[in-house]
Amino acid sequence: MSFIEEIKQRAKKDIKTICLPEAIDIRILKATQNILKEGFANIVLVRK
Repeated sequence: MSFIEEIKQRAKKDIKTICLPEAIDIRILKATQNILKEGFANIVLVRK
């Protein structure tokens, strides 16, 4: 198992909430999509 996969598995055992700024940035939206798909965190998007 790769280092990143090991971290993701540990995160799934203790799900946290991550607050991401710049909710209109496509990179942030893609990251949010991946995180939610893999199910290792809850996401809060902040927009000005």
